[in-house]
Amino acid sequence: MKLVFLIGDAAVGKMTVGQELMKITGLRLFHKRNITENRLKHKASKQDIENSNQRLINDDRKYRCVSNDDEIQFENYIKIDNSNLSPELVAKMIKECFNL
Repeated sequence: MKLVFLIGDAAVGKMTVGQELMKITGLRLFHKRNITENRLKHKASKQDIENSNQRLINDDRKYRCVSNDDEIQFENYIKIDNSNLSPELVAKMIKECFNL
């Protein structure tokens, strides 16, 4: 079984990258979160937007979802700043890095 975790701050494009990765690898996508039309279409349990937003705010206060440079030393880890990259390119980078 192959398992890929996409971890990062809220609203950085994890689900969108995951959808692209699913398209090019055939892996299944498991996800959670809040309010865009795409999210609500695929995540019926997140349609209580106020509650979902409050969870995000609380989690952001409690947890850090971004690794510092050189903090994680595992071979099966890649850190990608996708600020200026398309979801398709990021998915391709992940696929190639992990031979998916």
